Parts: sequence; C-alpha cells; structure tokens
Amino acid sequence: MSLYIDAKTPIIHENASENHSTRSHEARTHEIHAQASDHYAATGLQQRDTARRPVYSRRNAVRYRESSPLSSDNNFELLGKEPHVQKYLVARSYRQNSYFATKLHHFSIILTTIMACAVCFYYLHNDKSIVLNQEWPTQHGFRLTDPKRFYTFQATGCESMIGFAALTYHTFPALLILGLPGSGLRLFEPFHRQQGYQESRTRVKLKRKLMFQVCEMVGVLVFLFSFVLFLFFWYMVFRHAAFSCPILSVHVYCFLAFLCFIAIFVELCLFARYREHIKMTLGAFKESDQTGNVRHLFGKTERKTSTSTSTRALIHACRNRIFRATRSGDSAELERAIVYAKERLPDFPSRYYGNVVIYLTFFSLSEKNPMHMAAYNGHVEAMKLLLSYGFDVNAFDKFSRVRFSTGDLFWYFAQFFVSKPVDVEQDQAVSVLKSTLVSPLHCAVTSGQSEAVRWLLQHGADANLVAVSSYRSERVPPIFLADHPEIVRILIEHGANILMVPDPGHMNTVTVLQMAYMRSDRAVEHELEEHGGDVALTPFHAAAALDDVVAVRKFIRDGIDVNCLGEQGYLGMNRRTPLHWAVVNNAKNVVEILLHSNADPNFQDVRGRTPLHWAARLNHAEIISCLLSYDANVNIVDQDAMTPLICAAFGRNVGRELFTDLVNKGANINYALPTTGDTALHIAIRCENKNTALAILASGGMILTLNREGVRPIDCTTSTKFQYEVKQAAGHRDVMISYTHTHIEFAKKLRKSLEDNHVTTWLDLMDPSGIGGGTIWRAEIARGITNAALVVCILAEDYAESDWCLKELALAKQVGTPILAVSTENVTIGEDLQVYLYTRQMIPFEPAIIATKRNILNSRLIEYEYDEFQYAHQFRLLLDGVRDEIEKNRKNVLCRNMRLQQNANNSTIVTMMQNRMPNKVHVDASMGSNQFVFISHGDKHARFVDRLSRALTEKKVLCYVDRYVSNISESGDVADRIHAAKEAILKCSCFVVILSDSTVNCDFLTDQLAFAEDKAKPIFPIILNKIEVGLDKNYTLARTELYHFIMNGLGFKSSLQNLLTGLMTHYIAANSLNDDISEILGKSYATPTLIGNGFTESYSILEEHSILGALSE
Repeated sequence: MSLYIDAKTPIIHENASENHSTRSHEARTHEIHAQASDHYAATGLQQRDTARRPVYSRRNAVRYRESSPLSSDNNFELLGKEPHVQKYLVARSYRQNSYFATKLHHFSIILTTIMACAVCFYYLHNDKSIVLNQEWPTQHGFRLTDPKRFYTFQATGCESMIGFAALTYHTFPALLILGLPGSGLRLFEPFHRQQGYQESRTRVKLKRKLMFQVCEMVGVLVFLFSFVLFLFFWYMVFRHAAFSCPILSVHVYCFLAFLCFIAIFVELCLFARYREHIKMTLGAFKESDQTGNVRHLFGKTERKTSTSTSTRALIHACRNRIFRATRSGDSAELERAIVYAKERLPDFPSRYYGNVVIYLTFFSLSEKNPMHMAAYNGHVEAMKLLLSYGFDVNAFDKFSRVRFSTGDLFWYFAQFFVSKPVDVEQDQAVSVLKSTLVSPLHCAVTSGQSEAVRWLLQHGADANLVAVSSYRSERVPPIFLADHPEIVRILIEHGANILMVPDPGHMNTVTVLQMAYMRSDRAVEHELEEHGGDVALTPFHAAAALDDVVAVRKFIRDGIDVNCLGEQGYLGMNRRTPLHWAVVNNAKNVVEILLHSNADPNFQDVRGRTPLHWAARLNHAEIISCLLSYDANVNIVDQDAMTPLICAAFGRNVGRELFTDLVNKGANINYALPTTGDTALHIAIRCENKNTALAILASGGMILTLNREGVRPIDCTTSTKFQYEVKQAAGHRDVMISYTHTHIEFAKKLRKSLEDNHVTTWLDLMDPSGIGGGTIWRAEIARGITNAALVVCILAEDYAESDWCLKELALAKQVGTPILAVSTENVTIGEDLQVYLYTRQMIPFEPAIIATKRNILNSRLIEYEYDEFQYAHQFRLLLDGVRDEIEKNRKNVLCRNMRLQQNANNSTIVTMMQNRMPNKVHVDASMGSNQFVFISHGDKHARFVDRLSRALTEKKVLCYVDRYVSNISESGDVADRIHAAKEAILKCSCFVVILSDSTVNCDFLTDQLAFAEDKAKPIFPIILNKIEVGLDKNYTLARTELYHFIMNGLGFKSSLQNLLTGLMTHYIAANSLNDDISEILGKSYATPTLIGNGFTESYSILEEHSILGALSE
C-alpha cells in the first residue's frame, strides 16, 4: 500500500483540478489524444500518476474553511500559518522537540568521539612495555605488525583482542553518518517535504531523500560488519584468546571496544526508531508506503528510440497508472486510465493480464492486476468498473511482490534487533524464490473484505480455485485463508468445498477445519462444524465429496467398505462415512451410487446425525428426496434431540418442498425439543430465517405453539417487520377494525397505515346487509375478535345504529379484547356505546379531515379529503396506543402461558391471593378471620376456577382455593392436604363447590362437601355445562343474557326466576291488551292458541311454577 498526504475530497478535487476535472468523457479523451505521446507514456505518465490522486483516508486530516471559494490555481485557503523551516539547518527549537533526533545526534557524537580517540590511540600509542607478539620484540604499542596473521586466524591472543577492538573502533565514520539525520542538516533529513497543504490535499507516495538512502545503506553495511565482528568475538572466546593475553592494558582496550560494540546496536536502534517515527508521522505505516524514487532520478535522461522499447514502456506506464488509480480508489481516474490504454493497446486488457506463470519452479513476475488490488482493498465500485472493461475475476497474479530498496534492505536487518511498538502484520515482501499466483478472491479473503468477497462470488469468481505456488503449503483455495466466520459463511453459501483436501498425499493433506484447529480459531471452527466440516479421512471420502463418480465406482469395485470411517480401520474423530461427505458437499451423483451400493442412510456420526440430518441442515432438497427413497428415517434424533426437520430450521431460504417431503414421510412439523420445547418454527424465527419460517408455516407449523418458557414462535424475534410477515403468512392479526361499511374508504386507509408500520390488521370487507349475516361470516368475525390483541372501532354517525357493530364491541368486551375508538365525525357517545368505550381512549381524526363527500358510484359510501400532515400526526397517536396494547397482550399471553405451563407440570392450582393480590397476602387455613370463601374443585377445571377466583377477588371477596400440599411443602402428602382443607372449611364464611360430570365422583370433593354440611357452612353449588358453542353463535348472542337450566329440574325455580326477570322487561301484561289481541298475535305468530284471556303456554308455565313451588314447600 502506498502512503499519501491528505487530499481534497474527490468531488472538490475533480471540480477544481484540471487534470481530474469532471468534463465529458469525449472531451477528456480528446485532451489525452492531443497531449499524450510515446515519450509521455514512457516517462511523463509515471510522473503524473504519482502527482495527485483523490483518496479516502483518515490520515493527516486537515480542516479547511468551507466558505472559502476555490481559487483559480486550485488552492485552498487553509486556516493557520505553517511554520517556516530554514533552508540548510533546522532550528534548534525543532531539534529539541523530538523523541529520537536529539538522542540519535548526541549519542552519535559521543560514541564517535570515543571511538575516534581509540583509533588515534591505536595508531599513536607506542608503549615499549606492550609487546603483542614475542616474535617481534621490537614492535611496541597496540598497532598490529602483520594484520594478515589476524585475518587468517594465526595471531596470538593479544593480537586477536587488539584486532577485534581495532575493527570495532574503525566503524566510527559510519556511525557518524548514521547520526547526521538527527543533526538537523536538511541535506540528511529523511523525507522530501511537501510544499504545504494549501496546494492540495492529495496523497502522494512518500519519497526518501538520496542522502538518507545512503545512510540506510551505511546502516546495512554496519549490520553486516557487526555480524562478522560478533562471530569473531565468539571465536576469540572459544579459542581462549581472551584469557591467554597477560597485558592488562590490552584487556582494558578490548573491554572498551566491547562496550562500543554494544553501543553500535544502540545507535542503530535509535536510527531505526527515528526513521520509523518520522515515517509514521507522515502517514506511512508500511515499508511499501514509501519510495526512494531512484528510478525517477535516472529516468529523465533516458531516450527511447526503439518502437518495441517504446511499446513496452507504454504497457508498463499504463499498468502502473491503472494499478495506482485502483489502489487509491479513484474510480474516475481509473476509467480514464483504462480508456487511455484501450485506445493505444490492442486487445486490452485480455492480452496484458492473466498470463502470469512460474518459471523454473520458483520465479514469476507480477502484472499488477488491478482486480487483485481492488479486491484486497474492498473497492467494489472499482471491481465493477474493471469487470465492465473485460478484466477477469478468476485471473492469477503474483500479489506478494519482492521489493528492492535501501529501506527494505535496512529494515530486513533491523527487524532482528528493533522490535515493533505493537504486534503488527509484516509487509508481504517475501523471498525471491517464493512465487504464489492468486486470484482476486484470495486477496479479498486475506484482507477480510466481506463485501468484496460477496461481489466477486456473485460475478463468477470460483470459490474453489486453488492458488498456484512454488510452495506446496500455499496451494490452497480461498477458504483456507479466511479468518473471519462471516467470510467463511459467504464462501460456503456460494459453493466453497469445506471438505477439499488441496494437496492429497503431500503437505496439504488437510481440510480447512484442520487448519482452523491448528490456528485455534474458535469462531471459524464453529462455523465450519455447523456446516459439516470434517478432518481429512481417506481418498474414498475425498472422492465422494468431489462428486467424482469414476473414482467412487473404482473404490467400490475394489471392495472398499462404503461405510468406512477412516484409514487402516481407525475411526475418524467425527465418525463419518463417505455418504456423509457426499451429502455435505451436495454430490448428488455419488449419493445415488453409494445408496445403491448399500451405504447406510441412517448411519449416525459422533453428534448422532445421519446423512439426512446434514442434508436438511444444508438445504439439499434433491439429496433429501434421494435419501427418503432409500428409507432414511425422518424421526431419528441426534445428541441434541433434533430431528432432520429441526435441523432444516437452522438453514436459510429452505423451501416448502423440503419440509413437505419430510412431513409426507412421517416427520412432525410441530415436534418440540424436549429440553427447551422449541419447535422448528421457534428456531427459524429466532435465527431470523424468514423464508424458512414461511415455508414451515406453509407446511403446517403452528404459530401459537408454546415452548417450555411459554413463548410463542412469533415472540422469538424483536423485528416488527419479520413478525408482521410471519403473522401475515399465518393469518394471525393483531388488530381487528370494526366499522360501518359506509365508511369503508377510511377503514381501508387506516388499515394501510397500520400495515405500513408492520401491524397486522383484519378488516371485514363483506357488507352484512347483503348476506344476511351468514354463519361462516359471523364465525370468522368472532374468531378475529377473539384472537386479536385490539379492536379499533371507527366511530361515525351511523356506528351506534349498526347492530353488527354493537355485537362486535359486546363480543370484544366479553372475551376481554381491548377496544380503542377512532372518531371521524364528532360523534357523541350514547348509552349504547358507554358500556364498551371510554372517552379518554378515543383518538380524534377530525383535525385531519378537510371535507366529507359521497362516492360518485355509490352514494351510500362516505369519503373524506385529508390533511396528510395532520393525518400522520393523529395516526402516530393511534399507533402508539396500538403498539402498547399489542405489547401488553404479548406479556399477558406470556404470563398466562407460563401459568398454564406451571399448572400442567405440577397439576396444582395456587391461591389467587398468592398470585394476584398486589399486597401478596396469602389466605392460609390458620388465619384468624373467617371472611373468606373456600372453593372446592376436585382437582378439575383449573382455568375456570382461576377465572372465578379472580372475579371474586376483584369484587373484594377473598378466596381460598383447595390445592395440593406439595405447593406448600415438598414433604406434604394427602393427609396433610385433607387436614389443611378441614382447617380452612372450619374458618371460612362460605363454601363454594364446583359440580360437573368430572367432579361428581371425586372423593376429595365429596368429603369436603359433607364436612361443610356437617359444620353448617353456607353451600353454594356451581354447576358447569361443558357444551361447546360455536363462534357464530357466540357472535350472535354476544349482547344477549344467557339463562341456565338443568334437565332434571334441579334449581329450576331459581333459574326460572332469572328468566322471568329478563322477560318482564319486554313482556306486555294480558290485561293491558285490547280486545283484538288475537288479531295482534296473529300478525306475530303463525298459530296462536288462547285459553280464556291468556296464553296456553303462559298458564302452563305458571302452573308448573306453582306445582314446583308446592313441591319445594
């Protein structure tokens, strides 16, 4: 990657710059034709390409005054004055304000001074007491008489020590040069300075100065020389030369040299850190973000005369320009560069890209394919542009190139001694003997560009294309390079073979799952395991996964076991057969062959999963059909108690056909996991698999099934849009709209507004006046009201006049569905509506209605003209109330389901005072007050008893409900329960007994009733009738009082009294009738019968009443 100084944003840059203006494509092409030449293509194009490019980077961000107009010379007027830097020597104030410059300079001066003095001492000191070699007794001092003996390892111990010291001290000129960049001399400063951000905010590649490159080369030489000294030092130590010299001054001189030797590495470290700091200060974070620009210095003097040479230069220049435009993300410049190349180079780009090969096993050259760079950087727009001009998404190129520069050479040695500030990824500069050709998909996967990976796969990139490399370890498909689970998932969804063994029989006889295990990448491991990943097993398994029919038939002919689990009879860690591998990779042909060869379709792997489990989990519908035709068991459960159908719920975009095939073979679409109670629909909705959830619903999945926590499938997601779509598919409606059909236009508008906000709505479009209120129609309305979370009624002038609308409100109140009113015509709520509605729960829409008019085609229909802004405001008020009621209903359903689940688990009924009273009072049998009611139920009708006790509690009548002693104490038994019930009956004020066909034979109830009678407690029998009344009759009788009679006459008198009380509100007494009553009755009844002045049936009833009264007396 290249370093850039911050540039203007692309839009401003293109508008202001002459080179990058947004003129028409034809004008730009004409300009290129007019100005370009072969010489420009060979030299000037390279310069221009590195001059200015828009780029998208957070580095070196400079704020500018937005109100300042652009000047004609393309400059911004930046706020703040840039500091002045002296021409030859940086001011002392700058040098002192540095992390490393002062240290480097001072340390260099001190060290070189010491070493220079030591060198002078070496040449000038002539102490006659110092004789290094007894063979030359006349030679005195530290200077070596015959250096050749030292280089050929023939010197004495003293000579060896002096030789090591002399070589160390003589490095002081090089160390002095290394310290010059920190001295402030502009000649030795590391990088060229920009002329100021006011010229442009472009990013250009950072250029090192020539003298600084000389310093880098000196540093490299010092590294090499120090390495030689290091080896000689250890040679000297192991030869015991350091201990054989008797002269003390030699030891002192050598010890000082050893300290200087260590100091050499200190100065090299300071130089390297100074270099890295300045480089990263300017935004270069990699070695590739800078250049020495040496080629440019010598390129100006070149003169190209040969046509072939000129063509090669043009090709090279075009490649560089396209590559750099791609790297910077400048789509406009990239398109101009491609157009320029296509006009000058025949068959561009197919002839000039995609032809990379490896020579002599090790060597190859990069073509700088821009598709690879765009993929690596995730520039999807650039990839689209390149693809449109004919670049191949599967072309090979050498992406990791070897750089030859003084900076790279210096850092190659410095990295052994100078650590990075943090553990960062190294640049991709590799050995010259290593050549790896990869596709753009490899590059995108390596850099973690998920969007680029998805785009390449959608446009034909091969997910299983194996890289070509001189190293066997790098001959892998893209998925082997993925270190992010999302990218792994994308590759798998587009057909990546997770069971591929890239280099069988050699270094890469491994699968991608094994690579993840070796890297300890837990996230990738989990993703691969969930999609059927396995370790490399046998060639038979690999052939089955590749759908290699020829190889599989050969293995079968050779007698290989079709259910083999590993090499040499070993069991693979996942215990999978070739059939498992073929199913996981959707190898349809091989699956058919293996099943025909008696492969076991019900063979379970280590997780208990059969091939059918994996086929369902990976959404391989055709494989499932094949397995089912060979009697695969659809009800086998794995170690997690999951059936194949449950596994399919985890997949994305699973079709209805897959679930239908499983259900037709006996799978239960509503099978619930024994651990959590989740069904396939719970799982699909929780995993946000919309299409899968809809397919389950279409195959018979139940949206109201509860798991062990009492949660419905629809409550497993927080996405209102997803909930809306599932409810729509399941026919479940949150809101039922009650309205008169004269206002159907407003009702439809309200429904659309609710559905646009993901609220499912039921709106009856059938006019009851035209169908007479059919049974099916009434049942449908009753079902809608009963299942809805809320009823929204549209109050218009004729609403209270509609008996159908009043029935809908009555039924809603009867079943407990909340009602929210919407007024449109300033309707006054009369007595008929006050029973059902509250004024404070009414949303007025009158402010949103501008005018009222009649429909042209049907004058009965009323339409409104709206102020849409005011309508939206009023609708938001309604929407808030609707959502509150829906959420309240969801919580109520959850609480009710949990309570029912608890009752189903322990078969008990807890007291209402324990569960319902806000003050948490528990009516215990031992309480002193007798102001409570004892309810005896015989352990039946739990829901009715719960409803009854709640109703009594709301009327301030405290209840004690008989219950199991196990709810009070874990050690309770039947005797404890009987004792507790007797204590409660003794202290209660009333005894209520539930009588039905289920309780009349209950011994507990019989004993409690006898005990209450014996203690003279007031007894109130409640007789339950279990008759089922249809929804249509519920709707019809919603506003009608019901009268209960028992066939055998028990309680007939009281029931008759309730009936007479109701009849007298409508009955006309006989003595108030006129003489022509027969005529009146004749109009009302077909065959009236009179006895005296009254009805026969009336006297019969009264007579029976008198008889029963006498009998009762």
